[in-house]
Amino acid sequence: MHEASQEQLSFAAAFLDALPQAALLLDPDLRVVRVNRRLTTLLRLPEGLDLSPGTPRERIVGHLAGMLDRPEERDRLLEESQTHGPVTRTTDYHLRDGRVLRRRRAPVGDGARPLGHLWLVEDVTRQREAEEGLYGQVRKLAALADERAAFAGRTLHELRTPLATVLSFAELLLDPVSGPLNPEQISYVDAVRRNALRMRSVAEDLPRAAAGGTRAEPRLGQVLVDELIERVVLEALQRAEGGGPYIAADCPPGGPPLVADAGMLTGALEELLGNALRFTPEDGRVEVVGRPAEDHWTIQVKDTGIGIPLEYHEEIFTPFVRAPNARREGFPGTGLGLAGALDAVRLHGGTITVRDREGPGAVFTVRLPLAGRRAAGAARP
Repeated sequence: MHEASQEQLSFAAAFLDALPQAALLLDPDLRVVRVNRRLTTLLRLPEGLDLSPGTPRERIVGHLAGMLDRPEERDRLLEESQTHGPVTRTTDYHLRDGRVLRRRRAPVGDGARPLGHLWLVEDVTRQREAEEGLYGQVRKLAALADERAAFAGRTLHELRTPLATVLSFAELLLDPVSGPLNPEQISYVDAVRRNALRMRSVAEDLPRAAAGGTRAEPRLGQVLVDELIERVVLEALQRAEGGGPYIAADCPPGGPPLVADAGMLTGALEELLGNALRFTPEDGRVEVVGRPAEDHWTIQVKDTGIGIPLEYHEEIFTPFVRAPNARREGFPGTGLGLAGALDAVRLHGGTITVRDREGPGAVFTVRLPLAGRRAAGAARP
């Protein structure tokens, strides 16, 4: 019997020393069977502390309790150490030296009366710090989302009334009852009305953008790309009133029409052109180039502005994200324009990419399939 016990003790010692965690093995009566070297180091047990087989567990429990920083954890440790049931339990303890230890205790063996009990203890200080840091970031993101939602709600509320007024007066001016307008005046009023409608659509999309939702479905019709580019560029020139960068349009007349929502594509192209003009100096150049292909159109907006850092070529299409050079140099913006343009293009089955051009500036490339959303929908499962 004595030889068998010695063999068992030797096996227990070898087994516990092979474990990657600090470990303590107790017998059914909760007396010490074996403590591995990792536990001695982790708990900083005194060299003279007797932990030979049969030692009462209170010697280790009392030492650990004296290291704890929180009284409630100390009381729980002392209470739980009185009995060890058949259920595995995991508990974290905060030490006075700043460490956090995680103790996992489990029965060993089968049946109503276990053959013993095993403690596994590990230092989880860094893991807990990482978890706290992650929870902190989640809380910050939640607060930021709340701020964005509040901003979107306030903006929509403040814009509704003035936009309704602009639209009402534009429609009154276009009504023949209000008196005749010459063709140039009609084009001006029509541009005011169209842009007010687009601004209202953008304002109504703000809560959706803040919440990460999707836009309304496009209203499809035939869109002539050369007329789209010409209209957007002419209105940009009218707004500039002779100032700002040089603006050029290059698109062959005619070409296959797109099946698309004219309002959405107009808004997307205006965002891209406005973005290029905003970040290009007055002596710079902005070009809008359209080219048809067999099954799609490619529209490029090129500028000689401040450019976009390579690591932000995808990030700038995320709502409320702006490139660091734009923020640093004080350019105005909300970070919503490019996100809205990307949404509109994607709803038509298209793509937007950006790259640096040779020399200063950036090139935004829009690729739109001729069949628009219909082709995109047919390709989906």
